[in-house]
Amino acid sequence: MYPKKERVKALLVSAIKETELLLQMSGAIQKPDDFLTSLTGMTVYRACGMSLQFITESLVKIRNLCGLALFKRYPAIPWNSVFGMRNYLSHEYGEVDAEGIYGTIKTDIPDLLSVIKLMLSDLNDSKLDGLLKD
Repeated sequence: MYPKKERVKALLVSAIKETELLLQMSGAIQKPDDFLTSLTGMTVYRACGMSLQFITESLVKIRNLCGLALFKRYPAIPWNSVFGMRNYLSHEYGEVDAEGIYGTIKTDIPDLLSVIKLMLSDLNDSKLDGLLKD
């Protein structure tokens, strides 16, 4: 098995790539209704939901590997909400609505992407080594 640091790095890289893809996919969406008024919009909506699930699942896996101490170093993000979103997307998908997906993407995802990139930078600079011991 790979060392914890390498597993966390792989999960962060995957989350960054998926977050960037999410922002690209949703770039033409200007309001929540844009997800619902065409087949293309509905396809993008479903893809965005899956991307959010992938991103939040990656972060939950990191939490499961490292505990909450790693995330406490980055208080700008409401991590419990991120972890809760993973559960909501996974178990209550029928209750997810276009306004929630739209708001998350337009309001929260840019900040989350910045923090995930900072986490990866800190990991690469060995600033997190104390939290990532096997």
